[in-house]
Amino acid sequence: MEKKYNYCIYTPQDVAKEMVKKALDNYFKSGRSEEKLRKIRIGDLSCGNGNLLLEALEEVLILSKEIVGKYIYLKEWITGFDINSEAVKLTRIKGRGLLKKYGVNGEINILCENSLQKEDIKFNILLGNPPYLGEKNNKALFQEIKKTKLGQKYYEGKMDYFYFFIEKGIELLEEKGTLVYLTTNYWLRADGAKILRGTMRKNGEFISIKNYDNSLFCKATGQHNIIFTWEKNLTENRKIEVQLPEKSFYIDSEYLYDEKEKILLADEETLKFNNKILKNSNFFLKDLVNINQGIVSGLDEAYIFDEYKEEFKGYLKPFYKNKDIGKYTTEKNKFWILYLDSKTVPDEKVLNHLEKYKEKLSKRREVTIERIKWWELQWAREREIFLKPKILVRQRCKINQFAYDEGEFFGSADIYFITNNDKNISLFYILGYINSEVFLQWFKYNGKIKGKNFEFYSTPLKETPIYYPEDKGEIEYIEKLVKEQIISFSNDREKLINSFFKDKVLEK
Repeated sequence: MEKKYNYCIYTPQDVAKEMVKKALDNYFKSGRSEEKLRKIRIGDLSCGNGNLLLEALEEVLILSKEIVGKYIYLKEWITGFDINSEAVKLTRIKGRGLLKKYGVNGEINILCENSLQKEDIKFNILLGNPPYLGEKNNKALFQEIKKTKLGQKYYEGKMDYFYFFIEKGIELLEEKGTLVYLTTNYWLRADGAKILRGTMRKNGEFISIKNYDNSLFCKATGQHNIIFTWEKNLTENRKIEVQLPEKSFYIDSEYLYDEKEKILLADEETLKFNNKILKNSNFFLKDLVNINQGIVSGLDEAYIFDEYKEEFKGYLKPFYKNKDIGKYTTEKNKFWILYLDSKTVPDEKVLNHLEKYKEKLSKRREVTIERIKWWELQWAREREIFLKPKILVRQRCKINQFAYDEGEFFGSADIYFITNNDKNISLFYILGYINSEVFLQWFKYNGKIKGKNFEFYSTPLKETPIYYPEDKGEIEYIEKLVKEQIISFSNDREKLINSFFKDKVLEK
């Protein structure tokens, strides 16, 4: 890969050491012998500057002295692939130097080839820190791989390019082979990783998963990583070691996947909690409410103002950002939006204002395919969403803080709008639940988390179980408390709300 595809982000040495140790410990778990040493075949399908492979090579050289009594080297031990010729050259030079350090002459097998096209090679250990690339900004790359046999087999929408390196690794591993990869952790529960998770579950089992709430790379601070060890064709139900930032534990492999076939890193206590929630809930949120995303303008500078413009008064709506949403209540809007949907007829003043942006606005995809007119918002959504009573959701937040509004509240795409699909459903009751400790505990293990932030996206919200009582008295009790919280927040009142939901879903 070229450096623009993130090969400038290399595996830190301490992380490389940890990954190599995991791989070799598993390979030699039945004991060390010269025969087993000579049969080692270690690969890296995206080796970059060789940080992982060279660490592995050094460890195997040290092992050779311990097992055989002298340093030996077999060229078959190490094979790396990369399509960046400069990275390949550098790794070869570094490899030569490493062999010399241990008094061994030779070259390491680093190939300037696309490993995703390889068929005629097998490994018993694969190490990897593959390139992290979404399809959105790399469409040409994805279009190319979708035409290949690998792409036809494993491609799915909203996936990341690094999934292919895991899937190809599984194909190239021998039976009982070990795969140790460093990746982002998003795929554990991502909607676009169903094929990947299914492939891993069908072909083997995890041995360990170490989940971080931060990036292991100083140049990629937005990432949140995992290191996982996986073995091919492992059939017995085994204990998987799970390391989280706050605790470590072992889990039976049969409990690693939830009912949605997503990976759940939860200990026995959490699994019991989940089972209680599922047993005592009678609906999922999607059964009771609609959840819609906010507005995508397509060019904020054309539509959004930080002050009210009298000349556009017939078209301006109060506009909010997600930071305006607190627990139960919201801040006053600081922005205004020209709300122009398909039902709007803009006047001359509006069109004159937008004229200076016409070239950019006309290049938006929805305009080019004639889905919208050039002056419309890219995704205006249904106007009614922003006018009717609604619960407001910050797409990303460190805690659960949802608010209520029943006036005009037009918001950006990082806000979700919860509205009821039946007038008899109480939004106040639902607001009390999703602001509760029970909801947060459920979402922590079953929703999406990026670093220290919860990601309250539409799908995990819709899939959240809820106890919604038949007894109107219970609904009215929570409604009353929530309405009072909206007027003036009280910690004592919040304890009553939390106690109600704990009693209903955990103490039955």
